[in-house]
Order: sequence, then structure tokens, then C-alpha cells
Amino acid sequence: MKSRLLGWILGGILLHCLSSPLLGQISLSGGKGLLRVTSAKPVRSGDLYINLFGSAYFEKINNALSKEYHLTLSTNYGLTNFLELDIRFVPYQDDQRHIWGPIGDTEMGIKLGFPIDTHKILFFGLRSYLILPTAPNHNVEFEPFSADHVGWTNIVCSTIDFTEPIHYPLKLYFNFGYLDHNLQDNLFAAKIDQIFLGAGIKFPIKSTILFWEFTTEQFYNRPELSFRQNSMRSSQGIVFIGPFNTIVNLSCDVNLSKPTPTTFFYPKRLANWKIWFGVTNYVSLRRYFSKISEKRRREKELQEELKKQERIRAERKKAIEEMKKMQQILKKQPENGKEK
Repeated sequence: MKSRLLGWILGGILLHCLSSPLLGQISLSGGKGLLRVTSAKPVRSGDLYINLFGSAYFEKINNALSKEYHLTLSTNYGLTNFLELDIRFVPYQDDQRHIWGPIGDTEMGIKLGFPIDTHKILFFGLRSYLILPTAPNHNVEFEPFSADHVGWTNIVCSTIDFTEPIHYPLKLYFNFGYLDHNLQDNLFAAKIDQIFLGAGIKFPIKSTILFWEFTTEQFYNRPELSFRQNSMRSSQGIVFIGPFNTIVNLSCDVNLSKPTPTTFFYPKRLANWKIWFGVTNYVSLRRYFSKISEKRRREKELQEELKKQERIRAERKKAIEEMKKMQQILKKQPENGKEK
């Protein structure tokens, strides 16, 4: 028992020595976080992230191989240090009906961070976004539930970050939200509305990040459904920090739900697993904007200096003209005296 405890302690010390307080952005929505779980921290002001994720799933059905591919493109930008704008678009989504899958839905929203913890260990945030039904087909196979309506989602986010206070690169994430799949129906009354729950952990080691998360969407007004009959999954993966501000994500979903004929997923099939591959590129627009502001400041100073010099030249010209007038007056005064 003592040797096992000593092994755990030494392992923790070794991981702490190999780790670094590395920050990585890997969320499907484009912001900080895990895969679907969102961090309470917005990105910094002037930071832009461009995110491309793709997934694949294969299933043998009736001696035929069924394939499902999904592609999502997202971007987010830090308007301020506490406010973040994000947009997510699905340019390709298999619907099992067409050879080439159509587009999916579009999400547009903001994330607001609340810096209330002076010790920089506990953070809270709120992510609110609209779901625009741009997809021609909804609630397709191997995908979570979706509706052909304009939806609205609010997610309360909390993050526990041990990086700065104790210099230990461990982060815990918790999400709780409400998915209103139709803005035109009664709030908290429709059977298609869902509760979103998510929790995860992230641990950086040198230039890589290990993460795990659990996410589920539970139908709010379907008491006949058990917890396991709703969509739920475990996601785990690894993130590599590459050159040129590039972040590479490789992760896997494992389906944990047990849908029955009474659920909205029947007879639709859910993916038992999914492989995700993502590439994120980070661009700091602060330097660009600072260069522009510095250039404008210098141009303004130059214009003010030119105006100042122009005023000085005008004053000098006026003074020279006044001196010439005075000289002419002085020359005329003796002549007038002689005439008298």
C-alpha cells in the first residue's frame, strides 16, 4: 500500500515537472475549451481563431458499409478581454440521402466572461448563441437531435484553473445550458427542448494537451425517458501545438446512450463512435491594429506639425509685411517735416 502511494506521488511529481502552463484552443465552437465543453474564459482582445474540424464514422449494415462524414468551420474573435464573438458553419454534413451531403446549421453567438475571482483560479462565463436552420435536412442519422426552426441556447460555463495560483497545469470545466430548439414555441414547455450538461478535464504536457469530457443533451419535457436514453457521449483526445500558431486536434467520441423506440432518435441510428480531426490557426490582430493606430498617430502628429509650421510661416509673413508698412511710414515722416 505504501509503495503504491509512493508511486502515485512520484508519478504526480514527474507529470508536474514535464508539464507546462500551455494554453490550447480546441473547441468546436471556435473558442477556448475542450471539444464540445466551453471554457469560461473568452479569448483575448484582438485574437482571431480559425477552426476546421472533420469527423468520420463507418458502420456495416446488411453487409453494406455505411459512411458518415461531417465538416465544421468556426471562427471566433475577442472583441474585448471579456467579450468574444463566435460563428460556426457546417459546410458538409452527410444525410444518408445524397451522394454529396448538403450544408448543416449555422451558429452565431457571443461569450461573456466574469472576472470575479481575484485569485485567478475560478472563472464564470455565459455563452449565448442562435441556431439558424440553414440545413435542408434535420435530425439526420449519426448526429445529435436538431430541429428545422430558429433556436436559441444559453450555457453557463465555469472553469477551475490551477495554472497561475499553484503553477500546476490542470484545468477543470463544467457547463450547464438550455437548448430551445424553437423560438416560436413556449419556453420550457416544448418537448423538443433540451438541457445541456458537460464536464471535462485538460492536462498539458510540454507541447501536447490531453483532455477528456462528458457531454449530454437531455430532453427537458420527456419524463418517460431515462437519463441513458438521451444523447450522451465521452470524448477524449490529444492536442499538438505546432509551428506558425497551429493547433492540431485528434479525438474520439464514444456513444454512451441507449436509445429506445420511445425516443426522438428512433429509428434514427446514433454513431457508436466518431473520429475527429481538427486544425486551428491563431492570428493576433492586436499587432496589426496597434501598427495601424501607431501609423495614424504618427500621421496625426505630422499633420499637426505641418499645420504648426504653416501658422508660423503665415505669422512671419504677416510680421514682415507689418515691418515694411512701418518702414514706409517712417520714411514719409521726415519728408513731410521738410515740406513744412
